[in-house]
Amino acid sequence: MPLLRDLENDVSDKSKRDFDMPFSQSRQSIFIISLMFAAISWLGESLIHFYILNHGQAFELIPGDFNELWMRAVIFSLIVIFGIYAQRHANKKIDVEEAKMRTLKATMNTVEDRVGNALAGIKLLLVGAEESNFVNKETYQKLIILIDETFEDLRKLSSIEKINEKKRLKDIYYLEIENK
Repeated sequence: MPLLRDLENDVSDKSKRDFDMPFSQSRQSIFIISLMFAAISWLGESLIHFYILNHGQAFELIPGDFNELWMRAVIFSLIVIFGIYAQRHANKKIDVEEAKMRTLKATMNTVEDRVGNALAGIKLLLVGAEESNFVNKETYQKLIILIDETFEDLRKLSSIEKINEKKRLKDIYYLEIENK
């Protein structure tokens, strides 16, 4: 039952990935920056009141005046809410890119498997044709080199980590094989 075991591993890997992803730094960086900015604005407001507006009074990080506390809380909340909104938008873009990469990898693994099997079959036929003298030595060697280069290109495409597109014609794009 290797198929069931692979499915179980895939499900456990996906649940582990889903658990780890929300806490990753790239998925929370905008939110963390908005929290820091909100805290800095609160502290800055407190410093402005201490140095400019309240001469002779003690420094208050949490103001005693309800109106001042309410305004700082609203500003703090607006900054944090905007950070949450921006982070969710950024995470959706990250999700789209990850989905593209999963689809590309699955497609390229399938292509490598199918075309690789076909090329291996062609290589076996060439060996038989060369042994039976149906193909001369030079043609045989060129075809073997061509097949091996195609195998290598398929390996590169199936192990791609980043999508690099190259535009050749008006609306035709190609993937760059070389990972730079």
